[in-house]
Amino acid sequence: MKDNERIEILSQRLVTWAKWFVKQQVACGDICVDATVGNGFDTLFLAECVGPEGKVYGFDIQQSALDKTKKLLSEAGLLDRVYLFHDSHSNLGTYLSHSTVKVVMFNLGYLPGGDHSLITKPETTIQALKAALPLLTTDGIITVVSYRGHRGAMEEYNAVNVFLSEINSKKYRVFCIDILNQDNLPPVLFVVHRYR
Repeated sequence: MKDNERIEILSQRLVTWAKWFVKQQVACGDICVDATVGNGFDTLFLAECVGPEGKVYGFDIQQSALDKTKKLLSEAGLLDRVYLFHDSHSNLGTYLSHSTVKVVMFNLGYLPGGDHSLITKPETTIQALKAALPLLTTDGIITVVSYRGHRGAMEEYNAVNVFLSEINSKKYRVFCIDILNQDNLPPVLFVVHRYR
């Protein structure tokens, strides 16, 4: 990595860091999941990464999020490689086979520009993480950007932190990037790497 690339990544938001980790793992033809579609930017990013032979599965409980994402993908000419589901991320395991997914991305919280009272919940997020772990291929990863500033966010962050701290260390490595010197509870990035 060149010095200017390193400086650029260090100055970016944690979502950019999540994408950097994903780019290190994904190859053309891979299968990826956007567990929380939102406005579709991660879905679009994954669709670009997997190439024409790959597939992306996206989940959201809000139809408006799926509609925005479909429009974004159509404009980019990438809709043909993406499957969008109006369903909770907790059900993602019912749509995919074990050990076939290279990346699962989570961006927790509420839909930016949407109803802030509709948020991801600890119970369904933990269910989704439990479903995602066996889906990963060897060398696959899960990224979780966990926000802590809105109502209910700390409970979800704590649940994710505890759950990921206790998963099988002989099969998965869990990394955490936390900004320690900022006020207002900045988000945290978790990265789970399946190495066996």
